Amino acid sequence: MVIEKMVVGGSPVASAEVQEHSYQVWAETERNLLLAERLVSELKQKGLYITTVESCTGGGLAYYITNIPGASEVMKDSFVTYSNEAKISLGVPEAVIAEFTVYSEETARAMAEAGFLKSVKADICVGITGSISRSDPSNPNSTPGIIYIGIKYGDRIVSQTLEISDERRFDVKQKIIEKTLEIILDMMIKPVSISSNDQI
Repeated sequence: MVIEKMVVGGSPVASAEVQEHSYQVWAETERNLLLAERLVSELKQKGLYITTVESCTGGGLAYYITNIPGASEVMKDSFVTYSNEAKISLGVPEAVIAEFTVYSEETARAMAEAGFLKSVKADICVGITGSISRSDPSNPNSTPGIIYIGIKYGDRIVSQTLEISDERRFDVKQKIIEKTLEIILDMMIKPVSISSNDQI
């Protein structure tokens, strides 16, 4: 993407496209912070701890949670498993990745299970995997924009598939985090089984 700027009085002024994207980023960030605030509040009320095992979001979900005051009362740790090796090292069975690929609901659930067991203290664990980039040398058969979320909550484990399209990696990550926060909140408020495809 080419970023065009106009110069007015010696100061660069972003083009309308850049300004619009900046507003979009601000709006997405604010929404995710509000959702994270709601989540931390719900966790506190229920006396629960959460941990995350993130791949394509690179720790973004944990970032938002820990930006909320009092997050230390609901989160002890989190894990970024950006490669297949890191997932296996955490405890994801290599056989699951071999059979279903690293981009699958099965792997997302296995990530949630592994993080739940590895965490210092967790009642909920969220696993996120998927392909954002147009190419992944380690997983050439991946489909960009298909994201898998697995959530272990006590003795329950659920998963969901998202389809997210956007040219900018940052924006895709923001949308994944937003949807994940919404799913966790919905699961906590209405404890019903979730296992479906969702497109946003």
